[in-house]
Amino acid sequence: MVVSVDAMNIHNLEHLKSTPSPAPLPMPTQDLTRPFNDPEAPGVKAIKNTHLFRWAIFIPALLTTLALITVFSEWFQKDGFATTELIMLALVGFSTFWISLSVATSLIGLLFARRPKTAPKASKQKALSVALLVPIYNEDPASVFNRLKVIRDDIAARKDNHKYCIFILSDTRDEHIALEENRSFNLLRRTHFGHPPVYYRRRLQNTDRKTGNIRNWIETWGADWHAFITLDADSLMDASTISCLADEMAENDELALVQTVPHLLGANTLFSRVQQFANNIYGGVLAHGLDRLSGNEGNYWGHNAIVRTRAFASCAGLPTLSGKGALSGTIKSHDFVEAALLRRAGWAVRLLPSLKESYEETPQNIIDYVLRDRRWCQGNLQHIRLLGTKGLATTSRFHMLQGATAYLSSVVWFLLLILWAVMGRSEEKNVFRYFTDSNPLFPQWPQMDTVSRLVILGFILGLLLLPKIFAVVANLWRDPSCSKLGGRTRFLVSACVEILLSFLLAPILMVQHVTAVLRTLIGLDAGWEPQNRSGSTYTWLTLARFHWLETLSGLLLVMGIFAEIITLWLVPIAASLVLAIPISFFFGKYLSPISFFNKIISTQEELFPSQIIIRANKKAFAIDAKASNGDLSPLGSQAKPLIN
Repeated sequence: MVVSVDAMNIHNLEHLKSTPSPAPLPMPTQDLTRPFNDPEAPGVKAIKNTHLFRWAIFIPALLTTLALITVFSEWFQKDGFATTELIMLALVGFSTFWISLSVATSLIGLLFARRPKTAPKASKQKALSVALLVPIYNEDPASVFNRLKVIRDDIAARKDNHKYCIFILSDTRDEHIALEENRSFNLLRRTHFGHPPVYYRRRLQNTDRKTGNIRNWIETWGADWHAFITLDADSLMDASTISCLADEMAENDELALVQTVPHLLGANTLFSRVQQFANNIYGGVLAHGLDRLSGNEGNYWGHNAIVRTRAFASCAGLPTLSGKGALSGTIKSHDFVEAALLRRAGWAVRLLPSLKESYEETPQNIIDYVLRDRRWCQGNLQHIRLLGTKGLATTSRFHMLQGATAYLSSVVWFLLLILWAVMGRSEEKNVFRYFTDSNPLFPQWPQMDTVSRLVILGFILGLLLLPKIFAVVANLWRDPSCSKLGGRTRFLVSACVEILLSFLLAPILMVQHVTAVLRTLIGLDAGWEPQNRSGSTYTWLTLARFHWLETLSGLLLVMGIFAEIITLWLVPIAASLVLAIPISFFFGKYLSPISFFNKIISTQEELFPSQIIIRANKKAFAIDAKASNGDLSPLGSQAKPLIN
C-alpha cells in the first residue's frame, strides 16, 4: 500500500507502523521464598464489612459440613467405625464443605450485591494511557480481527480522557495462519487511520507461552502505558466498559488489577448453550458473593481485566517451577498467581461484577471443553506447590486452593460413587460382604437403609441446586416479568431444562476431570494448543476413543444393577455414563436457529443483544463476504457469527 505523505499528517503516519518505538520496562522474576513489598504501592484500605461477609460465608459452610458428618457418624457408630466408614466420612466432609461454601457465597451475592458505581465526571478523571493487549496463538484471524475492528470503532466513537491503543501480540507458529494475520492486519489498517492505533507483533520465539508474550510486551513497550487490558482471542468488550475500567484505576491509586465477569457468547450447540445459560444466568450471584468475600484481595482470570503496568512489572514476574513432570516448568494457570503476587506486594486486586458488556466464548462440544480443562487442571494443580509462597494474603491462598479443589472434588465424587456402588442394596446384596470368621479377607462396608440413602440424596441435590435457585430468585426479584429473558414462563422452563441437562452431563464431566487429574499426577503435559473456538463435529470413532472410560464405568454399574447388588439410586448416573458417546455426539451438533433448544435455552445477550454484540455480528457477515471474494486471504477464513 502506497500512502502519500501529503494525504496525512505525521501523527497519522505513526499509525502505519507495525509497532511503535520501544519503551522498555524491566520485569524482574519474583523470589517465592521471601516476602516482597513494592515500595511504589500506596497501601491498601480495607473494604467495609469484608470480614463480616467472610464469616457469613465460612461459618454456615462449616456448620453444614459438621451437621452432615454428625448424621453419618450416628449411622456408622453402632458397631464402631470401620476404616471404610472413616474414609467415607472424610470424603463426604470434603465435598460438603466446598458445595456449602458455594451456596453461602451465592446467598451473600443474592442479598448483598454491590451497587454499580456512578461514573465520575470527565473533568475529575485522571487521564490514563491504556493498551489493549490481544495475545494470539494459531487463532482464526478473521474472527480475531473482526472483534478488534468492532472494539476499535466503538472506542473511536466514544470520547473520554484516556488514551488507547491495541496491540496484537502473535505467538503463532503456523506460517499459513501468520500470513493471514498479516493480511488481516493490513486490511484493518486500510479502513482506519484515527484513534486508537492498532499494532501487530509476532514473536520469533514463543518462550513461556502467554506469560512470556505479555512479559515481552512489557519489557519492550510497557514504560509508555499506565495500564493494559488483557483480551483473549474470543474476548469482546464495549467502549463504556473499557472506559469504566480505566476510570476505576484512575480513581484508586491502590488498585493494580480490576477483573470483570465475562458473559458467554456464540453458543451454537446444545452443550455450549447449557454452559452459556449457566454462566450468564447463575454466575452473577456467585460473582457478587465472591466480590464480597474477596474485597481488595480478589482474583485474576487472565483476560477481560485492566492491570497497572508498573505494578505488574515490579511484582508479577513468574519464576519457572523446579523439577520434572506436569507440575513443574512454566506456571500455566498464571493469572491466579499474578493476582496473589500483586496483593503480596501491597497492591489491591478487585472484582467488578457490575460491568455487563464483557464477553468471551465457550467450547462448542464436550471434547474441546475437556481438552481445555486438562490444561486448566494441570495449571490449577500446580497451585498446590505455590500455597507456601512467602508473604501471600490468606485470601490469595484460598483462591489458589479453591482452583485446585475444583478438579480434586471430581476425584472425591468418583470415590464416593465407587463406595456407594460397592455398598450395594443391603447387607445381603452388595459387592463385598462383611467380615466373617470364615472369610476375613473382605473389608467391612458401611450399611445404610433406604430412608438414610434418600435423606443423603435429597440433601446433596438440594445443596447443588441452591446456587441456581438463588440466581433464579435474583432474576425474578430484579425483573418479575423477566421481560429480557423471554418472559417468566420461558425463563423458568429454560432453567428447568438446563438443570436436567446439566445433571445428564455431570457424570461424564466428573470422569473426565478424574482423568485430567490422573494425567497430571503421572506427569502427562496437557500441551499448548489453541482452543477450538469454532467447534467441529467429531467422528463416532473419535468419540468412542475419547469416552471409553465413561462407557465402561456405566456398563459396570448397569451390570451391578441388573445383578441386584448395586442400588437403584445410581440408575441416572449409570445411564449418563453408558450413553456418553451418543450424548457427546448429539450435544455437539449445531442447532438450527429455529430448534427447540436454541429457543428455550436462551439468554438476554441473544434475545436483546447490546449494540456491541449486534455490530460484532454484522461485521462477521461483512468479513465473510470479503473472505468469499478472496479479499482476506486464499484460506477463505470466515468469522463465526456470535448470535443466530
